[in-house]
Amino acid sequence: MIMKHMKFLFSAIYPLLLFLQPAILNGEILNYAIFPAPPYMIYSEEDDDSQIHGIDIDIVKEIANQMNLEVKFLRCPWARCLERMEAGIVDILSSAFKKPEREVFMNYFQQPYLEKLPIAFYLKKGKGTIIKNYQDIYALREIGVLRGASYFEQFDTDTKINKYAVTSQKQLLLMLLADRLEAITGYVHTINYRVVAEGFTGKIEKSLFEYNGVSEVYMAISKNSPFAERVDEFNRINDELLRNGVIYGIIKSYYDKYTPVGE
Repeated sequence: MIMKHMKFLFSAIYPLLLFLQPAILNGEILNYAIFPAPPYMIYSEEDDDSQIHGIDIDIVKEIANQMNLEVKFLRCPWARCLERMEAGIVDILSSAFKKPEREVFMNYFQQPYLEKLPIAFYLKKGKGTIIKNYQDIYALREIGVLRGASYFEQFDTDTKINKYAVTSQKQLLLMLLADRLEAITGYVHTINYRVVAEGFTGKIEKSLFEYNGVSEVYMAISKNSPFAERVDEFNRINDELLRNGVIYGIIKSYYDKYTPVGE
């Protein structure tokens, strides 16, 4: 009688065990470190995982889907995300520039998924023509920047420019509108998202000058991740998605959606 009940119990829970297996076996969950960077990673602190989206998110999900992996998001500030990659607490990171000190603990994908990240300066509506070239920046009393952010080397290392650093892009935009800053700088597609999604349309204007140098952006796997031994598989799928236009299609859909009218 006991044996009969045990067989019945096993037959009932066996399908459930099969269903749960990918999520509980070590290495079957892909821990993905994310940080606020729209339109590449879009989420609010209140969002659950199903609401998190963006260019990077969609690409990682597609790669994970082809590898039969379940993506788990770990939210962290940029510096903390790097620390977690180094420790192997997370498996994958996106929106990463290739730097020698990071290659010590990260396996970058062979091909970048972005090759350019245009950067511009932003002023109140009607004043965009003030900055026609880089030299025009020197006439401004102060330029707002995001604390800890890198833009392009000439600007980052230029000590003749007065820079005022704050902790969020929204704060920069609000200070610009309040005339507390004469101009701010930012990545074009990130500022585009802020303008369209957060109600700044028609209030600010992009400078005529725009930096369009090569800025290769990668995804990377932690060398201390159990997935480090499968980096060739990640590269193969990434290459295929680039070659067949899937990644281009994802990028274009978000860029088009968040381009302000008239740009």
